[in-house]
Amino acid sequence: MNPDRRGLLTALALGVPVAAAAALPAPGVAVEEWTFLKASAADPAALLRFLDANWLAMDRLAVAQGLFVQARLHRADPADAAAWDVVMIVGYATPAGYEGVRAAFEAIRAAHRPVLPDGQPLSGLGRIVESRRVQLVASA
Repeated sequence: MNPDRRGLLTALALGVPVAAAAALPAPGVAVEEWTFLKASAADPAALLRFLDANWLAMDRLAVAQGLFVQARLHRADPADAAAWDVVMIVGYATPAGYEGVRAAFEAIRAAHRPVLPDGQPLSGLGRIVESRRVQLVASA
């Protein structure tokens, strides 16, 4: 089986929508870490707003500083009835992933002041249901 097809089938088995599974990481990504979250409410809009205002805000700084290669936020297709609603994907330049930039990113996290777009912290909006570390093997 072609490695690209195997990777796509693995992503689909995890419940990743085809568009997200087919999205390639940016050049220079050695490893990605995927964090799957389930919203507390049927509509994950508030969770998405929180993640954009907090996680992505910090990740944008990390990208600008060269700690991360990229950060992406994807929403599952509601028709899929997946075990998750949102996946945050962060690409790293080295196989060490987050562990390789932990100290520098923790400084970004310490300086960040939480934003509550809907008046609730993450714990009131959803929870992490799974984390995966993936590496692109090949693409066409």
